[in-house]
Amino acid sequence: MAQLAIAADALKSCLRSWRLWLIQFFANLALFGLFAGWLLLPVANAGYLVLNILLAALFLVAVFMLHGGTLNYFYSQNHNEGAPLSGVFARALRNFLALAVCVGAAYLLWIVVGKAHAYQETLPAYLRSTTPASLRKHLSLAAFEELFHACLFALRWIALPGLVLPFLASVSQLGFRGFGRGGFAAWRTSVRSISYWCILVFSALLGVLATEKIMGWRPDFRTSTFTGETVSLIFRGLVSYLLGLFAWLLVCSAVGRGGGNDPQAPENIRGQAAA
Repeated sequence: MAQLAIAADALKSCLRSWRLWLIQFFANLALFGLFAGWLLLPVANAGYLVLNILLAALFLVAVFMLHGGTLNYFYSQNHNEGAPLSGVFARALRNFLALAVCVGAAYLLWIVVGKAHAYQETLPAYLRSTTPASLRKHLSLAAFEELFHACLFALRWIALPGLVLPFLASVSQLGFRGFGRGGFAAWRTSVRSISYWCILVFSALLGVLATEKIMGWRPDFRTSTFTGETVSLIFRGLVSYLLGLFAWLLVCSAVGRGGGNDPQAPENIRGQAAA
């Protein structure tokens, strides 16, 4: 029951600020437009090359400020309830270099995990060949392939984010000090929480698998019209976007609750001293 109460509290925190939801909704759309514009820029001369570099840098800064600020909001939500949101985004901007280091390390881990895709055709067949013949009668190669994909999904979308996000939240709040004792305290609080991992599993299923399924739906092309297909695409895209946004904010809420509400976290120690 205690774990359910913690998960319910994370859900309530996620839904508490309509201003944050509006910022996330429109800012992510703007970032998508900026990224699409950057992809369309030519590199025909030095001027375009400089513009490409500047837009790429602007895109990265904006992404780190938006999502780092969101993590900051949930990290210190109990201490800054009702305060302007500009402060949490400004703090993320000040800690841009520390965020870049943390995200870079996480991206390298993501690449390492992605190397497992090279074994998706050979490893399931090998594992099945090593099982007893009596077991192979009941387990097809497709079952082993599904199990491999499930393990890879859990590693990429649950285990890796679950281990990295507490550090990312601490770094966004505290800068390079987030790699120190305060960051490790927040990390231990999060990874020891059953509710934290349950929220990550739920968010991965909702924000990744469910959105893929929804975007993969297709109208009946034998009877559909261009208008109907356009409406279907817009509707599916909007629903998928909202589900993904909700999943991300729910994860941020769980991360912030584990780190920012840790009584040993530096932010909370300062708040207690001030009180």
